[in-house]
Amino acid sequence: METDKELMNKVKVTWRCPSNIAIVKYWGKKGNQIPCNSSLSLTLSNSFTEVEAELSEKTSDEAVQLSYYFEGEINEQFSQRVAKFLFDNREYFPFIGENAITIQSSNSFPHSAGIASSASAFGAISLALLDIAYGIEGKEKDETFYMEASNLARLGSGSASRSMFPGFASWGTNDQIQNSSNEHAIEIKEVHPVFHNMKDAILIIEDEPKKVSSSVGHSLMNNHPYAENRFKQANERTAELVEILKAGDMEAFIHMCESEALTLHAMMMTSMDYYLLVKPGTITAIEKLMEFRKESKVPVCFTLDAGPNVHVLYPKAYEVQVEEFINNGLRDTYKKVIFDEEGSGPTKMNS
Repeated sequence: METDKELMNKVKVTWRCPSNIAIVKYWGKKGNQIPCNSSLSLTLSNSFTEVEAELSEKTSDEAVQLSYYFEGEINEQFSQRVAKFLFDNREYFPFIGENAITIQSSNSFPHSAGIASSASAFGAISLALLDIAYGIEGKEKDETFYMEASNLARLGSGSASRSMFPGFASWGTNDQIQNSSNEHAIEIKEVHPVFHNMKDAILIIEDEPKKVSSSVGHSLMNNHPYAENRFKQANERTAELVEILKAGDMEAFIHMCESEALTLHAMMMTSMDYYLLVKPGTITAIEKLMEFRKESKVPVCFTLDAGPNVHVLYPKAYEVQVEEFINNGLRDTYKKVIFDEEGSGPTKMNS
């Protein structure tokens, strides 16, 4: 008969967690990963991180004995970040005291593609380890599992909190949004059919690592001259976007989406230590896209992450026209394109 410890050392789970693209941007944080404003994002499908987490017997006296592999190779830098995350949140993972953890991680997209890899990575890690904790404790997974995973993922990467839910998700306390919270994201369930099956074509303008990390960018909001007005604007826009999604107002969505993208980069350009992440290809792609929309009347728009790459958003009904335009009209602006779409949230890969 195997002991509990022997059984625990055989535990292995695999989870897949998607990335997401914010429509209303989260930029600025305080305390322990608390956002300065609410945000709202679209969960993706094809851009995901897959994590296999396995327990084994501990062979050292380290507080956290972790082996973290990315694409089959030891990743020391990210391993240290994950080990700190586990140690800081050890009350959620009581098994780390007696067990070594091996994490095998891989992305479905190029690592420096400008897709939020920290969001999908911490999402998948949190799901896998929380799943192990639930299994050890004999707890059933219900809706609160994903809420708890969202809270945990937030502590690793704020945006990761939103990747726990299908379709559109909001994170951050907002007086106008019922059940909203700074600690976890919530799914936005009332969405007009016009916004179902949204597509996201990610134009990789540049595939070099960013010169300024998101963590540094967030910190520059601490003494930003426009910070308070920005946080107020973002909260108002998040609440407004919930109503836009409910009403099916595509024109208002397009305006909100593009204005938020430009506002995010305006915050970077007007920080005390200002910086510029957009590139000539970014500007050219945006200008060509706006001209295409004006001439074709196709409801397509852009957003930007904290980098130079352009996310082109459009309804599935227009994918033929938009993808022809991307493949031909925009071809000289990007190095690569990743065609993605609205996703259904995380998936457990083994039983």
